[in-house]
Amino acid sequence: MQDVDWDDMRVFHVVAEAGSFARAARALDQHETTVARHIRRLEQRLGHVLWRGPEAGVTEEGAALLHYARTMADAAAHAQAELSGRASPQGSVRITAVPWIVDAGLLPELPGWSQQVPGITLPLLSAHDSLDVLRGDADIALRLARPDAQGDVIVRKLCEVPFVVDGAGAQWIGYVPERAHLPQAQWTDSVADQVAVRLSEQAAVTAAVHQGLGRAWVPHCVARRPDPALGTRTRALWCLTHPRTRHAPAVRAVCDTLLPLVVRRLCR
Repeated sequence: MQDVDWDDMRVFHVVAEAGSFARAARALDQHETTVARHIRRLEQRLGHVLWRGPEAGVTEEGAALLHYARTMADAAAHAQAELSGRASPQGSVRITAVPWIVDAGLLPELPGWSQQVPGITLPLLSAHDSLDVLRGDADIALRLARPDAQGDVIVRKLCEVPFVVDGAGAQWIGYVPERAHLPQAQWTDSVADQVAVRLSEQAAVTAAVHQGLGRAWVPHCVARRPDPALGTRTRALWCLTHPRTRHAPAVRAVCDTLLPLVVRRLCR
């Protein structure tokens, strides 16, 4: 058996978590053929078929390897956080994001991350305004829509966030007319025979689903009873930083150590 390329293992981990070459390619910002080449090379070196496609997923051997790939990813993230912490970045880094990303992506990762990087405080601003960074109101903005007016802001795509239908019953939970521009609202109106409840926020929609009020498109990371019948939709997650502050040690530490954890949680 040939030595394993660690980059192949990383790509295999992303493919297994994303569920397809296409979604993994978007998350890695690579071509789908490049992702497939990593997997085939890993299979050849190990002498086992690891991936049978989006429907069948990983093989038995792939599942065993995935356990170690996840351990490696966790170890790499923790090592990076520890080494960054040794540089002792200090200060306050203000992050703005839509409320559900704060709740589902940032807050669950903060306890462990804060222990690794104790010198940084993180004011979290739940907001929809994508231009906060330009005004200096925040150092980092996480958005599901790329802003039209970008100015000098640095925009970077982090991943594709998967959405699924969650809940039960014939009734659907949708969005108020003021939110009709949201992809989730359009997905709902395209398939729903009856929309029983209309709300203005994704977090409220998810809460309504969990309370048994109907079905709705929700981020896969918070779904409790995903229905595979309507498949998976995705929305791009963007990171916005200001060119004058993005290289500050504290901002760099957050981008390098915390955001990968958030991406892994939201894009699984």
